[in-house]
Amino acid sequence: MKHIIKGLAVVSMVMLLLFMLTGCGMIDNLQNAEYHGGPFENNLESARTYLLTQLQEKYGIKFSVVGKEKLHNYGPFHGATYSCEVAPADTPEQVATALVSQTDYQEVRDDYAVYYFKEDAEAPVLALCETKDYVIDQRVSLEMPGTEKTWTAEDGLERFLSESGAYVKLVLRFTDDLDTETYAEYLYNFLNSIDQLECNLLLQAKANKIYIFHEELDILGDFDASVYTVEDLEQEIETFLSMGVPQ
Repeated sequence: MKHIIKGLAVVSMVMLLLFMLTGCGMIDNLQNAEYHGGPFENNLESARTYLLTQLQEKYGIKFSVVGKEKLHNYGPFHGATYSCEVAPADTPEQVATALVSQTDYQEVRDDYAVYYFKEDAEAPVLALCETKDYVIDQRVSLEMPGTEKTWTAEDGLERFLSESGAYVKLVLRFTDDLDTETYAEYLYNFLNSIDQLECNLLLQAKANKIYIFHEELDILGDFDASVYTVEDLEQEIETFLSMGVPQ
């Protein structure tokens, strides 16, 4: 009887393994199956042409691919998705990311609109940094999520910052080899100064080639600097230093 039970168990295990292997094969076949009826074919040339045409129609200028192309097929239900870095032919330094797909995102999604507002959005943040002696260097850049909406300069900076999901990424650099309490006092002072800004921030700070602070700050929403204390910030910095996340 024991031999019969053991034999049945072995057979069951073999059948289960075969089922799993067959299932994996079916999944792989489904994943690699083509989607039909999309606005472009599942190849780089077709996808690239479609995306660049969409961008030209959207902004009225000619774009070209400048790097990081990626085409991934998500199967017969979600189709292929193509993403790349693009820039206008006349201003190749204005690099943006763009994405289209055969199904969900047939209208191009991109972040090119930051270049309409970049200087005006970054200037107040840079000016604030320059008032802080403890900030020895900073990187300031306007960022936004990819969107199918067509933003123009005529929309205005205030509307763009409040409706597009855009934010300013700010990386502060402090003097190396100071104690954590000093870094906490720097951050406390800075956090209590940013309510004068009219944009959301992704604020990072680093010292000793390590990030010591990282937080999204909803200045246009419910940001409240009073929730921060020097003691809490010091504890957060110590956590970052213990993890040792390099720049």
